[in-house]
Amino acid sequence: MKTDSNRIAMGKVCLMYFFYNFFWSLSSGSLFAVWLNDRVGIDGSQIGVLFGLQTGVAVLFKPAFGYILDKLGMKKHLIYFISVLSLLIGPFYIFVYGPLLSNDATFVSGIVIGSLYLGMLFQAGSGVIASYSDRFARCHNNDFGLVNGFGIAAWGVSAVLAGILYNINPDLIFVACSVAAFLMLFFCWSLRVKHLDDVDNEVISADKITKEDVIKLLKNPKMWAFMTYAGTISVVFWTSMTQFTRYFISFFPTQEEGISFSSNMDGLTAVFLFFVSAGVPYIIKRIGAKGSLLLTACGITSFLLMIGYAGLGEKNLYLAIAAKLLFGIVNPLLIVSVFAYTAEQFDRKVNSFTYMFGFQVVNNLMTAIASPIMGSMYDQYGFPYSYIYFGLFAAVATVMAVFTLSSEKKKSEPEEDPVLA
Repeated sequence: MKTDSNRIAMGKVCLMYFFYNFFWSLSSGSLFAVWLNDRVGIDGSQIGVLFGLQTGVAVLFKPAFGYILDKLGMKKHLIYFISVLSLLIGPFYIFVYGPLLSNDATFVSGIVIGSLYLGMLFQAGSGVIASYSDRFARCHNNDFGLVNGFGIAAWGVSAVLAGILYNINPDLIFVACSVAAFLMLFFCWSLRVKHLDDVDNEVISADKITKEDVIKLLKNPKMWAFMTYAGTISVVFWTSMTQFTRYFISFFPTQEEGISFSSNMDGLTAVFLFFVSAGVPYIIKRIGAKGSLLLTACGITSFLLMIGYAGLGEKNLYLAIAAKLLFGIVNPLLIVSVFAYTAEQFDRKVNSFTYMFGFQVVNNLMTAIASPIMGSMYDQYGFPYSYIYFGLFAAVATVMAVFTLSSEKKKSEPEEDPVLA
């Protein structure tokens, strides 16, 4: 059976992850809210409703996707489905999504159709791609930190390109998305995984997930503590970022200057953040998965308070830039720490389901509630005070996580029932 060396295998999965994150960031990243407000013509509250419904609809897919992924092991059926679905992204934005949202008569239809397609492709699809990539990397004697570094690189490259293309013609962004989607499909097809069928190692269990495993997991107090972290710290972080670029570019004399600076900064810092992501596993080894999650929570709290304070009175551009850089550091720390925590604390049979349900679904449910509220707060209180309120909420949630998250499992603990350990 022909297989790839670990280096070639990791190269392929890193490039697959790169191009997925590239078109995701390009189409729905920092300029998405700007596009919705500037080109489509909807305000902060409407954008909040749009994001809330989109993430809420994704809840319909995520538990099933996680269960299927654990059933399939390393088989690529679900990855192929996401890859093929992604090829439609360019035409969807240009000919369907934008026109529907810009017309009052079809606005609701646009939100519903967009929520179904983008919720499946991004909110649910990102969990599938990330979880599969994490498992693939660990099967090849590596970890998700390196793979996630390529995702950050994609974010940086797409941010620079988005800033250039947006100022020429926003439709060019969505054309580039479909090209990147085709490249993702190619690298997905090139992954060799046949030799991983029915293996039984530290990453993959020969015994596949069952309904009983799911029930046992949902009765585990550790799962509920993990879900609480996802529903507080993670939600306030991601939801606050959906309209962050609208706020950040307000620190500049013109929108064009703000967009150019934000995009170029993202591109330049992506190189630095690539190494941050690759180095996160070493941080986790020193302070543990719980310690890394708590460090992440402190970083999120600091980011929110900094960016809020930067906008009070006379705007402090330098503090805003520092906060934006801190966001970039916290971003890889969060996702890599989450995978490390689930691998450490839960049974490998339910690895993908734990991540998809315990982290992603909870994220979506709480975001569906929080996004419209936070969108209204921007319009009512302004960005600076809203971010300060978010930061105070994150501080309380961080203190709670200190007492609820579990430390590293002791080796003396029984291994026959790792989910309940």
